[in-house]
Amino acid sequence: VSPFNLRLAELSEKVLALDAVARVSLQVRSGGVLVVEVDERVPVAVWRFDNGLALLDKTGHRVASVPSRVVRPDLPLVAGLGADAAIPEALQLYGVARPIRDRLRGFLRVGERRWDVVLDRGQTIKLPETQAVTALKKVIELDVAQDLLERDISVVDFRNSQRPVLRLGQTAIGTFHDGWAVSLNDDG
Repeated sequence: VSPFNLRLAELSEKVLALDAVARVSLQVRSGGVLVVEVDERVPVAVWRFDNGLALLDKTGHRVASVPSRVVRPDLPLVAGLGADAAIPEALQLYGVARPIRDRLRGFLRVGERRWDVVLDRGQTIKLPETQAVTALKKVIELDVAQDLLERDISVVDFRNSQRPVLRLGQTAIGTFHDGWAVSLNDDG
């Protein structure tokens, strides 16, 4: 390869335009040997967005499209407008969520400013705009101490950590109403 026939800067730009490439180095060595060194982007999350699914790296940069979530079940799922821009925080939350990871379905970005943690059985943990990691740690501490997430609760709302709110599930609401009706009838 003659270095006079190559436009290394242009070639480098074309390689960098590939989603999976983080860095590229091109050199023409003696004897006309073209040496290409590429650093790949490492996928850390699956992003669900309007047009499908994509793998994202630790900065939120797209790595590749994927046809289905099952392609990378080992990675956390993130969704919602702005989720790609908030990947570093999502990864912190994923690390904190280790004790409940078997129930974790994904992280939903709400209003491009905060996260909901979506669990199986229709449960959601609503986190605040700031100190989301601290709030999730508190929820997990409550779960460890009180089996909070094993109860019939549909929403744990920690958006205001000074005043958390629990929304009961349908069975718990029915039990509460039945108990309330019995106590009213007992008063005669």
